Amino acid sequence: MNIKLIIYAATVVVFVILYFSIRWLLLSLSRKKKYKRVADKIRKKVKPLHKQEKGDKKYTVSEYEECIATTKDKNVKAWGRWLLAQFYQNNPHRHKGYLDNAIECYTHIMEEFSDYPFHEESLFRLGNLLFFEKVDHNRICGVYQELLGKYPRSKWVTIARERVELIKNNLNYPQALNDYILAEKHFERGKYEKSIQSLINIIEKYPKSGLVSEALYFLGDIYQFKLKDYGKAMGEYKNLIRDFPQNRFVANAQFKIAECCRKLEEWQEAIKAYRKFIKDYSQYGYSDYAQFYIGQCYEKLQDWKKAKDEYGLISANYPESIWTDVARNRIRYLQKYLGG
Repeated sequence: MNIKLIIYAATVVVFVILYFSIRWLLLSLSRKKKYKRVADKIRKKVKPLHKQEKGDKKYTVSEYEECIATTKDKNVKAWGRWLLAQFYQNNPHRHKGYLDNAIECYTHIMEEFSDYPFHEESLFRLGNLLFFEKVDHNRICGVYQELLGKYPRSKWVTIARERVELIKNNLNYPQALNDYILAEKHFERGKYEKSIQSLINIIEKYPKSGLVSEALYFLGDIYQFKLKDYGKAMGEYKNLIRDFPQNRFVANAQFKIAECCRKLEEWQEAIKAYRKFIKDYSQYGYSDYAQFYIGQCYEKLQDWKKAKDEYGLISANYPESIWTDVARNRIRYLQKYLGG
């Protein structure tokens, strides 16, 4: 009796082991088949959770993650990380760890897949995430400098170089630097009032930092281009010119003062501001623009003779300007129809 019971028990155990072995084998084969399909999607550069054509299976992020973790195919791993990184970055609201996951993916691409076509953009995206989300000054510079060194003709060179300079020039005022980065972050997200407050904090709390002049110019641009408050914009530009006459933005600030006057239809003030730009900052370019806009201002004032005279100066002083032919046409129009 005991022998039969033992044999029965052993048989049951064997069948159980066999059942789970077969189940594990089938599951393993199913996973391999599934990962193969996912890998095929990755090779075709299909984004995770991207809406597919009718009847085409949509795979979850976890399936992409598992496939990338288990595959030995370098192409699948590289493209998979690139697609996942973009998904994580574009959907931070779905999971609090997605931005960290994006940083990890871009870092892997930076270190392991430098020969892939998305390496350049991965460097820029990684730099952006570190700049806006982590405020890791040294690491930000390292990533952007690799971008500058490896891709000197990249379309992101100017942004990368300016951010490296911004950080290196202001490490003595780390909190002011963080406030400026926060202002940029709010600006990128369309939260202009919050951006303004961060910039005002810099001006009020760190008056000796090199970021005050940057903050004044940034404030002027927000008021002018985003909030359309031309009076406040002029105030910030004038503060910049008065307090930091050697700043790299003073010429632009003077030109923008004239533009604000024109927006406010303060034609005489606009003329004065444009003339000041031509007189003090002609070496920076755009003097032909200023000259043409002076002519336009006189047209608005219905002073046809002065408008014609100002337009005439464009041909005399800026013969290669894009405004030369336009100015000639305005002169003909004034002579023919308005008796200028």
